[in-house]
Amino acid sequence: MANTACIPVRRNLMTANNTHSAATASERTSRIATEEMILRLFSPDTSSPRKAFSAQVDHASLWRADAIHRARNLAQLVASLANIAEHPTRRWFPEELVIKMRSLARAYEELGTDCGTADMVPCVPLLGTIAIGLTEIFGSARDIAVSVDADTVRMMPDMRRALILMCSELIINALKYGYPPGTSGTIRVALKNTAAGLSLVVENDGIDFATDCAVHEGSALLERLGAVLGASMQRGSGSQGHGYRVGATVCARQPLRQPL
Repeated sequence: MANTACIPVRRNLMTANNTHSAATASERTSRIATEEMILRLFSPDTSSPRKAFSAQVDHASLWRADAIHRARNLAQLVASLANIAEHPTRRWFPEELVIKMRSLARAYEELGTDCGTADMVPCVPLLGTIAIGLTEIFGSARDIAVSVDADTVRMMPDMRRALILMCSELIINALKYGYPPGTSGTIRVALKNTAAGLSLVVENDGIDFATDCAVHEGSALLERLGAVLGASMQRGSGSQGHGYRVGATVCARQPLRQPL
């Protein structure tokens, strides 16, 4: 009888475990959907055709103002998201991710601050904070990680802003297009001093999203940033034969490019 009495208890435990697993899976699915929804705010789609940008580089001073505006917009977006997520009725993210949102907003705010000097400033701390923050906030539900391998780099503030914005857009694109729901992986960021100049490489080990991304706003923004940086851009598969890789080589000491 003792053994018989144990059977319903065991079944109840199994039922409870199954219910807990189902609830956990449902919560993860919901968080993935939330990540993808919010990422669309950071990299909006556009259905209108884009003109070729090759001969239409705006004046450097205008693009300097545009880059500051983009950085400040990102700061405001992340800060607003943190404010919404903190509300007791809208617990979209765990508390630790809300704290990371505050840190990411401060980093974008620093990036968008005109320091009023042409002195060389360190690049890596701010780039690392933004790369890690984006991935932890918008990739945690899918178990997406980021690795940052960087040399010590100092750049003029305007150049640093454009380069970090380029890195930011590449990471957002990788999070948005490179990892379909349920897939995980690692986004790799490398910033290296080379004989040809300063090399920035961002690659994912998910899927090749070059075709999907080509018609979206993020791609056009990257072209504009690359043009004013005078960057040599290379695109292709990731180093492991899958995923998507974008490389940009720039001269770290040159001013933003003037129009031809």
